[in-house]
Amino acid sequence: MTRRLRTVTPEYTLADVRDIFEKEHFRHLPVLEGNKLVGIISRTDLMRITYGVALANDTADGDDVNELLLTATSVGEAMTADVRTIEPGSPLSEAARFVVHDQISALPVVGDEGLLGIVTTTDILNRYIHLYH
Repeated sequence: MTRRLRTVTPEYTLADVRDIFEKEHFRHLPVLEGNKLVGIISRTDLMRITYGVALANDTADGDDVNELLLTATSVGEAMTADVRTIEPGSPLSEAARFVVHDQISALPVVGDEGLLGIVTTTDILNRYIHLYH
């Protein structure tokens, strides 16, 4: 589990999220309202949103349209709100099953205290390497 988290609120813009992804090298950002997890936004979500603009505008104007889209769209509008979570102490195999079955790449770890961390596909693979290499 990764405990070093960066979170955002639904009011952030996708431009803010892009900047966090680029500068801080995160791929998933849990979305919180107060201490409550209300969603998650990923680098893949961001790329999916801008991909259509890139296809439709094979010109330099596409960059302007993308920037407008990113600054005008809030995280709350683009996030995945129905987030699969896992409890602290759950076996890694359970996290791996959720990742594979639900085709997700990040699983927030939520306990009584709120968001504690996040398990990503990279975390699962690193543990596998550690155990079997």
